[in-house]
Amino acid sequence: MFSRRAWHLLALSSAASLAIPRELWASSSRELFTLARTKNANVIKYAVRVDRDEHLDRKNPIEAYWLMRAEDGRREELTWTERRLAYGFSVSRVSQDGLILRLSACATRELHVRPTVAGYRAELDISGQRAFLQRIFVRTDEGSLIPRVRYVEISGSTSDGQRVQERIAH
Repeated sequence: MFSRRAWHLLALSSAASLAIPRELWASSSRELFTLARTKNANVIKYAVRVDRDEHLDRKNPIEAYWLMRAEDGRREELTWTERRLAYGFSVSRVSQDGLILRLSACATRELHVRPTVAGYRAELDISGQRAFLQRIFVRTDEGSLIPRVRYVEISGSTSDGQRVQERIAH
């Protein structure tokens, strides 16, 4: 049984949700794939942002953030430099059918982010086969002031579940 205060709060929250236009409700994110590096256990998660109806957030459809596994596991935003250079991305052709995503770490590949029965997935060609991207691994040499990328390894799975992987030398 609800108290009078609980009923009052419930009524206020219901009225507030009716007064706020649907397009202004907060977006939530759904993970697409992970980028890992040789430097430490911290990873970058790339996620699609969706509205309450699971449609792409038209203004900000993709987000990238650190998952600080080498520390306490907290989420941390990318810095301006990280967004502009190594781990940034560009988005184009946003529609209900998905979008086109290009990553700075893998600029030669165009990713097609599309809705599926299980949510959204990033598709691209890996070793000549159409696949759903799951992981990008960047191998660097950390000996100098600016790390040098030796290779980028992309891995995923085909629609029939076969694992595929490709190494791109730099």
